[in-house]
Amino acid sequence: MRRRHQPPESIEAGTPGVPDIQPDDPNPRAPKKQESRVAAGGGGGKKSAAAAEAVKLSFVREDRGKFELTDLLKASAEILGAGCFGSSYKAALTSGQVMVVKRFKQMNNVGREEFHEHMRRVGRLKHTNLLPLVAYYYRKEEKLLVHDFVPYGSLAVHLHSHQALGQPSLEWENRVKIIKGVARGLSYLYKELPSLISAHGHLKSNNVLLDENFEPYLTDYALIPVINQESAQELMVAYKSPEYLHHGRVTKKTDVWALGMLILEILTGRIPSTVLKQASTSGGGGGGGDSKEEDLAAWVRSVPEEEWPRAAVDKELAEEINEQNQGEVVKLVRIGLGCCEADVERRFDLKEAVERIEEVKVVNDDRPEDAAAFDDDFYSSYSESTTGGGGERRKPSRELSADFGGIS
Repeated sequence: MRRRHQPPESIEAGTPGVPDIQPDDPNPRAPKKQESRVAAGGGGGKKSAAAAEAVKLSFVREDRGKFELTDLLKASAEILGAGCFGSSYKAALTSGQVMVVKRFKQMNNVGREEFHEHMRRVGRLKHTNLLPLVAYYYRKEEKLLVHDFVPYGSLAVHLHSHQALGQPSLEWENRVKIIKGVARGLSYLYKELPSLISAHGHLKSNNVLLDENFEPYLTDYALIPVINQESAQELMVAYKSPEYLHHGRVTKKTDVWALGMLILEILTGRIPSTVLKQASTSGGGGGGGDSKEEDLAAWVRSVPEEEWPRAAVDKELAEEINEQNQGEVVKLVRIGLGCCEADVERRFDLKEAVERIEEVKVVNDDRPEDAAAFDDDFYSSYSESTTGGGGERRKPSRELSADFGGIS
């Protein structure tokens, strides 16, 4: 499967105003695709050295070409999505670099030095399955995080919007590859960030990006320490877990629960109710009432195990299942269910989950088994591809400075 992207249209002038930020759309079949504008700020005159320093990008990687914040603000930009934390923009610099700028307004309770230290820590993370932070910008009212652009979009789009985009579904081999990559990236986060209770905290299909080889990259990880607590509790996946909903706590196994829900989503093609509920909660409808965060797992458990390869997986994947690979499908469903056990004591820990995932094989009777094997060793949110769920192309905004006038 390959997606070809058209070059941006001519930049259009927008209407200044306050951006209407919407929560993450859990259903990529009908993504929101509004344009947001922020009135260009004034403030002429000569800037002091301190003021100049205040509008400087902080780079955390040495293997990327450097650019100034002014270069970023002048870049031709397209809005990629308006998620629960803010908008994401694809910015094409005159140097040829293409970056993604994600804007956060729910980080204004963290101090400058604390924020700088955490971003430097995140910037030191290097793993095949993590989308690295390239640079960031600090201002009390809002923060900008800058990443590389991954043109093949999110896992959510590939799972739930491929029909609308006229694309084939993910093959079994690629689903296994994605799950293994996600598990490896998560394992690395816990190894490098041992002090964090929930090293990712926001694991879902919208926050897994895919390259042209279906290699997955985790995004929006390690944000809990810098997100305002009230926003984290309302919006982040970790706070939708059974242990938080029932006992008010997040544990070292909370990301394992999110991993299990993701595995089941990849296999069934169904959107977890955690994601569906998130939109109404973050949209201001409020929480309350009994949660049904375990609905997807409960539904899978309601299907007899011997029927999983036909009745539990999505119909397009079911067409690929045969006598040689159905045992591996059942094995992976069991792993998903073991990861999202509501009882934390019975749930797999991350080490056991990863080990079990690594044991899953790709078997296909159309080719010799050794030919069917693939190389397992091989890199907010923005959560949508550059095309809308209906296949239409997104309209580019004008210069990025139109949306960040208060910074310049």
